[in-house]
Amino acid sequence: MTDATRLRELEDKEAIRQIFADYARYLDGADHVGYASLFAREGTFGGAVGPQAIAAEVARYGEEAAEARRQGLLNDAVHVMNNLDIRVSGDTAKADIIWCHITTDPDDAPVVLQMGRYDDDLVREDGRWKIACHRIERLMGRAPLETPAPTRLNQIEQRLQSVEDREAIQRVFTDISNCLDARDLKGYGAFFTEDGEWSGIVGRAVGPAEIETLLSQYCKPWESEGHRTYHTTVDMVVDIDGDTARATSKWQHIIRGERDEPVVWHLGHYDDRLRRTPDGWRFTRRAAYGDIPYIEPKFQLVGLAAAEDKS
Repeated sequence: MTDATRLRELEDKEAIRQIFADYARYLDGADHVGYASLFAREGTFGGAVGPQAIAAEVARYGEEAAEARRQGLLNDAVHVMNNLDIRVSGDTAKADIIWCHITTDPDDAPVVLQMGRYDDDLVREDGRWKIACHRIERLMGRAPLETPAPTRLNQIEQRLQSVEDREAIQRVFTDISNCLDARDLKGYGAFFTEDGEWSGIVGRAVGPAEIETLLSQYCKPWESEGHRTYHTTVDMVVDIDGDTARATSKWQHIIRGERDEPVVWHLGHYDDRLRRTPDGWRFTRRAAYGDIPYIEPKFQLVGLAAAEDKS
């Protein structure tokens, strides 16, 4: 091979490398006409033939991508070309290229979304190299709008969410007991959804206002701190299913004894349903039972709560 031939081959390979540098730049910049100008007059990409048809096809995809970005479904991205293997034979050439599609994750850190291979034919046309046939193969990763498969990080986040939800629900149990002991019945009712049901040995009420009214008939303000009693909740079992939860627990009603000692006056259990709301976890049902001494319930579950029990 003469020096002139070797020089011509090197110049051809450099020109073809520039095609794929421009390819990435046009693609990332949504320059559909520039992108299509890299193709020969009869160049093919999928079912499109010629620069005009290819520009229209890429523009259609670009419109879908732009709408996805507006909806927050797609982040900005760049394409990177690697391992360019170019073989020139006269006025034709083959190019085998590894490409990467790089975007950002929810923390705005760069990640490789997908990786693949271009297997292209090129032709010298009017003295310039053009793409004659563009073939794309994805080797790994997913398309930008495909739903991502669960990852190890997703599993950790789900486990963390479960722990945080349980902690939040247990805090609700503590706070609602404190409201009862402080005779803050408006605060007590606020831990229920608008359709939330409270049922106990004194009756049944639905919604924060009704629950406050019902309990106000029996939970009067304390005459003094010496008359105050306390409720505790123990043995909590919480099962979470997405934005809803079921829970069981035992409650104790503790009073002050004759010698100023704590005395467990009543022991019972709760059967609860909760739902995640913008304000946090709230009760959709709380059924309170008295076990020791045993007190026959004076309520009947109705509506949604009853339907849940039958399911």
